[in-house]
Amino acid sequence: MKESTYLLNQHFNKPLSLNELREVTTIYHKSIDNVNLIIPELDILNLMLWMKREKINFGPYQNLTFFEISNRIYSDLVLLKAAQVLFEKHDIKSIQLKMSNHSGNDLTIVDKNDNQIDGEAFNTAPSFFQIKMRKELKKFKDKLGVITFNSSALNDKNIFFLDRKKIEFPNILFIECNI
Repeated sequence: MKESTYLLNQHFNKPLSLNELREVTTIYHKSIDNVNLIIPELDILNLMLWMKREKINFGPYQNLTFFEISNRIYSDLVLLKAAQVLFEKHDIKSIQLKMSNHSGNDLTIVDKNDNQIDGEAFNTAPSFFQIKMRKELKKFKDKLGVITFNSSALNDKNIFFLDRKKIEFPNILFIECNI
């Protein structure tokens, strides 16, 4: 049996209303804010190795490395911010967020007309933005969808790339999240 690494599944295993999203966002942030992370005093190379290999518990995650937890938390933050934007600016009924590492879509939206729209989310460095975006766009082809990402990934080159993709994929709603 696969070991569970995500401690907040019970809050994200169903479609959420705006009020429920606000509640689970508060719970999520409290799970991070209430952590006292103890970082061992090591020389830089051993510290990097510790961050890369030593399994720890932090916030909503357990039994993962510092690097894995960091990646997941920042992807989760993009999802939470995107959900907020979708409720506030796109008049949706509900959203289900697939937090943590999983297969399938990262989010499923039910709009005001009861249409189900799938979405993907990522948090990446500028150097990987175009690679990640191309990978996510392949999942949609001509389908309606949402792709959300961290705004810090946008440098001049990636803004130009994204502007072209918005024209090429008119059925995709691109949401830039400032987290």
